[in-house]
Amino acid sequence: MGQYELPSGTGVCFINLDRVPERASFMEAQFAHTRLVGAQRFSAVDGQEPGALDGNGYTPGTGSRWGLKQSEIACFESHRAVWQAAVDQGLKAVAVFEDDVEMSAQAGAVITALLDGGDGFDLIKLDYSPRSMRFGPLQDIAEVPVRPMLEMAPSAAAYIVTQAACRKLLSWSERYSDHLDDFISIPRPNWRMYQCFPAVGVQMIWSKQQYQTAESVKVSERSQDQKTNSGLDKGPLWFRVRRELKATGRKLYWRAGAQRRLLADGGFVGFIPCADDLSV
Repeated sequence: MGQYELPSGTGVCFINLDRVPERASFMEAQFAHTRLVGAQRFSAVDGQEPGALDGNGYTPGTGSRWGLKQSEIACFESHRAVWQAAVDQGLKAVAVFEDDVEMSAQAGAVITALLDGGDGFDLIKLDYSPRSMRFGPLQDIAEVPVRPMLEMAPSAAAYIVTQAACRKLLSWSERYSDHLDDFISIPRPNWRMYQCFPAVGVQMIWSKQQYQTAESVKVSERSQDQKTNSGLDKGPLWFRVRRELKATGRKLYWRAGAQRRLLADGGFVGFIPCADDLSV
């Protein structure tokens, strides 16, 4: 079987901490499995390095959360650095992966098709999300089945963004207080975001294959390493009340007939299906 070459003017990268080479090896094996040629390692911002987070854009209360953990800021800044690199290099689109994504054998074909798929989207999420979600009617982009994303997703471990999308994300994130996962999937005007249907990747923490994988791959320091996961501030009472009111408003909207109309129009409510060779 042949290999998949990156379309001209596009890129694929995986974000990896210098001090966790086991994860880099894991991702290199995953890309080999997909037969995708040209994926590059991108050195992650390390929240444990002195000065690494100086000058970051985290500003409490400017987003959906007040406080972020040090590792969450480092994760956000790592993705932000990828968006900036894509703009600086003039890439028309880039596929971005974190370093713990199990990939379907179909992923190489899907990624190359979407990277060459034109400007009909801003973001296409490639990975599974561990929560029931709502999506619009099924459609194709570059002959790949996708559904419009209608709400924030709890995972952003694998996605494709255009250069125009990178510029938008950079502008919107000059100040932020969101998890990266939430931030890129916030429904916004002029933000065309889709979910690959079925997903062609899944983070190892959600995969049934995790028990056959090294501990350093399946466990994220964002949830385990106390050096970068302390001091979380949920914010003042007014901020927490406002956040709860917004969440309640969204729930009432869907319960008041919007979900019924969505399903009648061909939408989908549930867990994202995965490619046949992935297991969750």
